[in-house]
Amino acid sequence: MITLFLTTIMLTTGPADRHLHPELQRYVQDRVLPGIAEIPAERREQLDLIVAFVKERKAAGVMADLTFICTHNSRRSHLSQLWAATAAWAHGLDHVRTFSGGTEATAFNPRAVSAVERAGYQVVKGEGGNPVYAVSFTEDHDPERCWSKVYDDPANPQKGFCAVMTCSE
Repeated sequence: MITLFLTTIMLTTGPADRHLHPELQRYVQDRVLPGIAEIPAERREQLDLIVAFVKERKAAGVMADLTFICTHNSRRSHLSQLWAATAAWAHGLDHVRTFSGGTEATAFNPRAVSAVERAGYQVVKGEGGNPVYAVSFTEDHDPERCWSKVYDDPANPQKGFCAVMTCSE
């Protein structure tokens, strides 16, 4: 799921004149884009539902809020939130906002944090047992704020959003 939403956005919109952090741009070029053709047709159909939501919200002139949900909100849901935010911004979809949550709160998994750093995101860790991480994909956009929380946390949208389950079926 990490790159699937990114790929779907790239397939359905043209790139905007926006630039990611150089290491992240290289990661997308070298690791993400070559995998586009490998996405199974069945999975593309599922992702098309998210794309349809984004397009419908844009046509209505309202924000398209996407909340990525997994049990602990520690890995997959954060990675999905970040990649979706990156893809939406890079392709000029400024009406898309991304969020994440779980059925319980733990902490953003250190291995997942390391993975986003290796991909080229810039990460600043906050304090505490469940720190807030500021995760940046470009100098031209405010960092995403990532921390483990339940899906209905006040920081997340409470209505009119698209819930995307990131755990395996």
